[in-house]
Amino acid sequence: MSTKRNAPFVMEMKPGNYAWCACGESEKQPFCDGSHARKNTGMQPVRVTIDAKKKVAWCGCKESAKKPFCDGTHSKL
Repeated sequence: MSTKRNAPFVMEMKPGNYAWCACGESEKQPFCDGSHARKNTGMQPVRVTIDAKKKVAWCGCKESAKKPFCDGTHSKL
């Protein structure tokens, strides 16, 4: 069961390394939980480094042209 959604995940993020779920199968959205490997999706997470504390809009629909970040594509689906 896919956990994609038609809205971003807006979160206050601390500096660190993150793995954004690209396949939409993770139960820990918007982050990867390894579901892509268990379900053989053929996809890999997008790894990003956040350098400073800031609010981030993670893509929830998985269709953004600026993955892993929301670019508003969900509003056109």
